[in-house]
Amino acid sequence: MSNSNEITQLNQLLGDIKVLVGSLSILDKATLDKDQVSLATAQDAINFRVREINKTVSNLQVKRSATNSTNPMTPLADAILLEISKPNPDAKVLHTLLDDQLETLRKLALSEILTLSIE
Repeated sequence: MSNSNEITQLNQLLGDIKVLVGSLSILDKATLDKDQVSLATAQDAINFRVREINKTVSNLQVKRSATNSTNPMTPLADAILLEISKPNPDAKVLHTLLDDQLETLRKLALSEILTLSIE
């Protein structure tokens, strides 16, 4: 039953990553179009999803290792939240912070889902 809960959380993590990537695309387009409404919406969505991803990664990590509950995503999340809180966040900086990390996290989540499914 524990594996089932973990798989559910990992699937939620994958969904959050997908939404975050979409929000980054909206931010890119809003920045190009100078659309302030879409820009604010994208910023809110990015802010929310980064917090949710950070929380999910923390929860999964605590379950895995009670001795080492530090979340490697936290410093990155702090940097992203700092950038997104600026009046005019730099989309390039956000992409630099997020793109590779999200892809790595996505691959890890998929790998874990497969591993847990086999067990």
